[in-house]
Amino acid sequence: MKSIDFARNDQDLYPLLQQASDQEKAFLAEVIASKRSADISKEERDPLKLTIELQSMGGDTVMNLFRRRGVNYREIVCDVAEKVGAKVDMKSDLIKIEEKIAEKVIADYKAKLSDSEREAFEQVLRESLDDQKMLTDAKNAAARSLLGMTPALMAVGTFILRRGVVAAIPVAGQFIGVLTGVAGVLFAFTGTAYSVTIPAVLIIGSIRSRLAAENYASEIDL
Repeated sequence: MKSIDFARNDQDLYPLLQQASDQEKAFLAEVIASKRSADISKEERDPLKLTIELQSMGGDTVMNLFRRRGVNYREIVCDVAEKVGAKVDMKSDLIKIEEKIAEKVIADYKAKLSDSEREAFEQVLRESLDDQKMLTDAKNAAARSLLGMTPALMAVGTFILRRGVVAAIPVAGQFIGVLTGVAGVLFAFTGTAYSVTIPAVLIIGSIRSRLAAENYASEIDL
């Protein structure tokens, strides 16, 4: 019961997952379920169960036994930012920290590619950015501008929405493998909680970016 109440009170995570699309929750569930210690399957779509499981992944296993819960999402994000080496103000808005993490992960991935692979991947990123903007109603210029403030998170969001198409492109398919933990070895995080928390933060950040743009467009009623 303590972990359930804690999850429901995590305002940076639970309400967001309640608004996530089925496709977004499916991707997150796949990432979480990829770790053997996970208590959910990749078929899980319940926002509360996804929240509890991610919070548990973010907390130290031994400490979790004492407190009977994991840690809140902001603590997970700050921990991930430190792990990947993203230079951020830990007191900033979460979406800003999530964007910096996405930028660093993408930059580190690109650094491992050859010149031709890097060029191909950057082309996919540019196309992803354009595609995500097109998904926003053409008249919502302000919303598209807001989306433009988080291009790295936007790219992750498009990779989720167009996974089948993007995966067919080798360098992009490899990056999706990183997100789902299949190619986690690229960042040497395989077998640790980071193989879940790092891609999870990217996914959740992409959801937050999408919702922020949609909510802003709705508020100004363009």
